[in-house]
Amino acid sequence: MPRRILVTGASGMLGTDIVTALSAGNEVTGWSNTQHHPDYRRIDATSRRQVDQFFAENSLDICVHCVANADVQACESDPESAARLNAETTRNVAEACIRHGVKLVYISTEYVFDGAAPDGYTESHTPRPLQVYGRTKRQGEIHASRVPGQLTVRLPVLYGGRVPGRGPTWTESLLHALERDTPVELDDRFERQPTWTRDIAGLLDRAIGRDLEGILHMASQEGMTKYAWGRRIAAAAGLPTSLLRPLRTPPPASGIAKPVRPWLSAARLELLGMRPPAGVSERVGPFLRSIEAGRTDSARR
Repeated sequence: MPRRILVTGASGMLGTDIVTALSAGNEVTGWSNTQHHPDYRRIDATSRRQVDQFFAENSLDICVHCVANADVQACESDPESAARLNAETTRNVAEACIRHGVKLVYISTEYVFDGAAPDGYTESHTPRPLQVYGRTKRQGEIHASRVPGQLTVRLPVLYGGRVPGRGPTWTESLLHALERDTPVELDDRFERQPTWTRDIAGLLDRAIGRDLEGILHMASQEGMTKYAWGRRIAAAAGLPTSLLRPLRTPPPASGIAKPVRPWLSAARLELLGMRPPAGVSERVGPFLRSIEAGRTDSARR
């Protein structure tokens, strides 16, 4: 039976793919605080009144909460704004879910960990965030945990299509630079698990269909630095990898503590019979083709 699902932050990179995946078998409504998606409701998730009014006026089964500020530098520069978007919106949504009997699916991050565990992190490890972004997302996890039957999904660094109204993605910027024969310095110290939003959306659809609860890590099990990631993108696009330069130390201006290797173990995912999302090596070709298809569609419009 189709379920009535709300996706907050529906116009974001991840939210867009989640809406697409869930809409195949459910009735999906989206929230977006931008003007670029007239089909979505413009709800300010930092407003408890607006959130509760929407829940009171709409019969929902599930809420997938994607609203967040994932810009680590921006969070560090404005901790109050980070707290509002990452923690307070989650508190507002979680309380509304409790009051109206709605299941909550909360999207969290690997930045709740400090990256010091040599074997990575399972769902049972104790979070220890190092910076404002991680701390505010951890506060969101605590708010979400109070909702009966909730599911918290921790994700690694993601890549996907361009968000309407925003600038080019990191991948697009890299491709543009290489096409102009411009050298690019990329970090070669911090190991991540880059994962395509399209794959996360598909797994999330399955997890929701099975009514999973608790905490669940969804991440590619292929690790790489941004430099290694950039080299795979360049090679797949037929662009010179020689223009890429490895950077072993963070830029002096950043000053933000980042986890060197916040590895998310997919052991629970596999125990549940769900294959972890594919890594960049397997997905880089299809992903680049999806970018080109998006450019073609935009040109036709």
